[in-house]
Amino acid sequence: MQQYKLNVSSREQTGRGPVRRLRNSGRIPASVYGKGNARSVSVSAVEFRDLNREIGGEAALVELTDERGDSMLTLVKNVDYHSIKNEINHIDFHEVKRGESFVARVPVHLAGDADCVGVKIDGGMLEILLHELEIRCRPSKLPECIEVNVAELAGGSAVHISELPEIEGVEYLGKPEDVVVSCNVGKGGAEVEETPAAAPEAESESGEAEAPAEE
Repeated sequence: MQQYKLNVSSREQTGRGPVRRLRNSGRIPASVYGKGNARSVSVSAVEFRDLNREIGGEAALVELTDERGDSMLTLVKNVDYHSIKNEINHIDFHEVKRGESFVARVPVHLAGDADCVGVKIDGGMLEILLHELEIRCRPSKLPECIEVNVAELAGGSAVHISELPEIEGVEYLGKPEDVVVSCNVGKGGAEVEETPAAAPEAESESGEAEAPAEE
């Protein structure tokens, strides 16, 4: 588990006008959600883009430090992008406590797909049904991804959540019978088919009445 750092600034003003001025100054409005409370902050657009690029889509913890030197360990929960412009409208961070378990979504990575038996011999096609998996763990045990080895996967077979590799300190929260990846035959061609990933849903959290104004 790799941990990253990011500076934040507290913000008192909310609403369309202050948020527009904030974005024009090169900063992104953000919220930090904890247990029963929320805090409004802002981050440098340049620094967050660099951080996001460095994380590269993996699960990661980010330590936020404000202007007073106070720090919070967080998980990037949601990044809301403008529907037309290539800009970030808002970021949601979820605060986690060291030593306490929390729930996170971790990306699925395939290993051994080039040598998959079902593709090379049976002429099948790999289909990823779950791009992310929901897990429970402590911050020190958060994996960057869940690696699924499909090298021995035959045509017509699948890997279920119950068959995923055990990771110390990590609990899979999905249904054991849910299919993560399958090798389907009769679809022609040896390739990997990825089902469209669901668009992230912005969480409705109490204590932040800013979302409508930031569209």
